[in-house]
Amino acid sequence: MMRVLPLLFTCGLLCAQDVSPDSQDVSSPILDPQNLHERWDSYVQKTFSWKRISSVAAETAFEQTFQLSKCGRPPYCFPHEIGGALTRRTARTTMELAAGALLHEDLRRQPSNLSGFRQRVSYALLHAPLARGRDGEWQPAYSRFAGTLGAVAVTSAWEGRPLTAGHLARGFGFTATSYFQDALWTEFEPDLKRIGHRFVDRLRGRHN
Repeated sequence: MMRVLPLLFTCGLLCAQDVSPDSQDVSSPILDPQNLHERWDSYVQKTFSWKRISSVAAETAFEQTFQLSKCGRPPYCFPHEIGGALTRRTARTTMELAAGALLHEDLRRQPSNLSGFRQRVSYALLHAPLARGRDGEWQPAYSRFAGTLGAVAVTSAWEGRPLTAGHLARGFGFTATSYFQDALWTEFEPDLKRIGHRFVDRLRGRHN
């Protein structure tokens, strides 16, 4: 998380400078409730799309470069770690699908449509552990919590560790930090894409 936050904060600050101080804030609109078909499509996209799998592989490879000294069997560490990461993600998203449908929670994230860097960061951080309920109101994201606990349990089994209360609490706390990373990414992704397009356009202009 710490290696992503500086990039998000910097790019968000740059983007916020382009916003007029007189512009009005527009709250994030409520999405239409998801039916079972839409939930299933979202689950497949989050779990089995090549982009998500590639992202997991890249993140695992990056983390492994800093943990080579901890690997007792170097040729086998990466396959083991990526297998664990994919299994953990599948367990988490599957439990989120089941619990979300049962509780009628909507875990989809969307930009706030607010103006101003501080307001956008505050919105993302405050709503990171929340979800829309049956009535459209914000509430704790119980299905996301269930998915996180399931992922921790699966990780313990994958690594052959006993599932104690302390290990479960530590694993949940560590994994829950991804809520804030995902929320910040969702909030500032449009700005990052816009900066990227501007950068590419400038490079093309120089070569033309």
